[in-house]
Amino acid sequence: MPYVILYALGVGLGLAVMRDPWPARVATALVWPLGPITFVLVISLLLIVATILWPLLILGSAAVIGALGWVLF
Repeated sequence: MPYVILYALGVGLGLAVMRDPWPARVATALVWPLGPITFVLVISLLLIVATILWPLLILGSAAVIGALGWVLF
C-alpha cells in the first residue's frame, strides 16, 4: 500500500511540474508504469544478444553461477 501512495505522489508531482499541455501530462502519467516493463524487456534482449555473440562466455558464467548456487544453497 505505501508503494501506491508513493506512486500517486510521484504522478501528482510530475503532473504539476511538467511544462507540457494537459493532454501530454495525462498521457505521460498513463504510460509511466511501462518504464519497469521496458527495463526488463531491454535487459532480457541484451542477455539474448550476448548469448548469441559470446556463447562460451555466457554458458561458462551460467555454469559457474549454477555451481555456486548448488554449493551455497
